Amino acid sequence: MPKSSNEHDRYVLHLNQALAMESALVDHLEKRAAAVPDAKVRERILQHRDETIQHRETVRDCIQGLGGEPTTTKAVVQPPVEPGLIGKVMTALESEKEDWLLSEDLADYAVEHYEAALYSGLALIARNLGYPQHSTRFQQIREQERAMAEFI
Repeated sequence: MPKSSNEHDRYVLHLNQALAMESALVDHLEKRAAAVPDAKVRERILQHRDETIQHRETVRDCIQGLGGEPTTTKAVVQPPVEPGLIGKVMTALESEKEDWLLSEDLADYAVEHYEAALYSGLALIARNLGYPQHSTRFQQIREQERAMAEFI
């Protein structure tokens, strides 16, 4: 059991943030799959969408198992931002679909690494709070996120 109700509440808050992110990413991955011209890439994105749906359910189950209330809110998936010179170059090339796809790929690569880091952190928190089964599940999710980042 957690050391204090404050730690428990913070953990549930972090889980709800992950849940909101996963909920938003399901929609994002569906849109990305529809926009990608390559069939193999589209298939892999849809596979990851299915994994993301499972991630969402895993996090929801963890929240409910802790007696928490799962959020129904979705995080906002921002369009990619290219700072400085790269941004100016990309702005000049915005009309080219391939450039848009590259920009989206870079943003998705960053998101997958962010998710892997998030689940590493959640695994550590879960372990420290006495939820080893959560920790194991989050480590599995982390590996799926890393695999998708490598695919991108």
